[in-house]
Amino acid sequence: MLCFGFAMYDRFAISNLSPFIMEELGMNNAQLGQVMAALALAWAFSGYFGSLLSDVTANKKRFLLAVVLLFSAFSFMTGFASSFIMLVVIRFVMGLFEGPIFPIVQAFSLAQSSTGRRGLNMGLISTTSMGIIANLIGPILLVALSQAFGWRITFFTTLIPGLIIAWLIFKVLKEPDMTMIEGASAGKKRPSFRESLAIFKNRNVRTSMVLSCFVISWNVGTLVYTPLYLVNVRGFGPSEMSYIMAVFGAGAVVWGMLVPGLSDRFGRKPVTIFFMFLSILSPLGLLTAANPILIAVCVFIGWSGSGVFALFQAAIIGESVDTKYASTAIASVQMTGEIGGSVIGVAAAGILADMYGLHSALIFTACCAAVAAIVAFAYYETAPAILAKRKTDPSLR
Repeated sequence: MLCFGFAMYDRFAISNLSPFIMEELGMNNAQLGQVMAALALAWAFSGYFGSLLSDVTANKKRFLLAVVLLFSAFSFMTGFASSFIMLVVIRFVMGLFEGPIFPIVQAFSLAQSSTGRRGLNMGLISTTSMGIIANLIGPILLVALSQAFGWRITFFTTLIPGLIIAWLIFKVLKEPDMTMIEGASAGKKRPSFRESLAIFKNRNVRTSMVLSCFVISWNVGTLVYTPLYLVNVRGFGPSEMSYIMAVFGAGAVVWGMLVPGLSDRFGRKPVTIFFMFLSILSPLGLLTAANPILIAVCVFIGWSGSGVFALFQAAIIGESVDTKYASTAIASVQMTGEIGGSVIGVAAAGILADMYGLHSALIFTACCAAVAAIVAFAYYETAPAILAKRKTDPSLR
């Protein structure tokens, strides 16, 4: 939780501090989208190939330790960026080291969770950790530090938690045995690259790869352009903006536990569909709510869609493929989502914002949430509790 939460804290530091960074470096909305897209592009490919390497070598702990140290170093270097191009390069390289983190930490969760708590545990690692560290603490702390010391000093401070987390990985984590999990194939212990390609034949993997493009466009696009919309369009000050952004974090904390937990009981597919439709409320509330309290309520309820990340990126995938290739399968979904969502989707939202105004970026993210809910109808159910009931009750099949 600390590892992934801090990675997302750093990733969204750019958007949370965008009013300060863009003014000093002379950037426009499209360029902000390009900075985020550069990191996402690196994140996408490194996540897949790094996870594949960790699966094939069966050495996840050392790999995770190395990438945490390296991305923390480049987060520190962000404070030295003196131009738009330099900022893009630094964040791109940092993304190369952040990419494998999510698939690898979810493999630890898959290996050490009982089937009845798998969705909940994966939600705690992904959405709840992101909610607490990146979305709740992050905006308030980052803006306060930037107002007091400047945005450059704020990035210098990110090296400290990175070193602490790296030390905890070294001291605490145990290498997971992915061959001993229910769902792992029998046979040789060491996975192979050729066998890993079979994951792409699975319908749930393909569905998640498509769905992730729209969910991430909704999620990242909303988080990137909301601070600018609140400050430049709605007229809120930086502090007011930071507190509204913290509501995203509060929502992620609550829904990150509740949504995956509900999926353990009621099924992955219906829960994903319902909460993705509900997530349309977050960008629409930002556009239409009359005052900050109503905005906060809409954001909190609508951010329930963030709880499905643990499902389409982890639980459904881990339950659909040979678990020896769980990291690779999760990273495949992450890769398409980052390219289609964080690169193309966020960049498209930035272009729309420059052409038609910042409100158009939020309309775009609302549409992406609706499409994601429709795509989710293509899933087949994987929740162990639901499958067990279907075996005993033919009417539920």
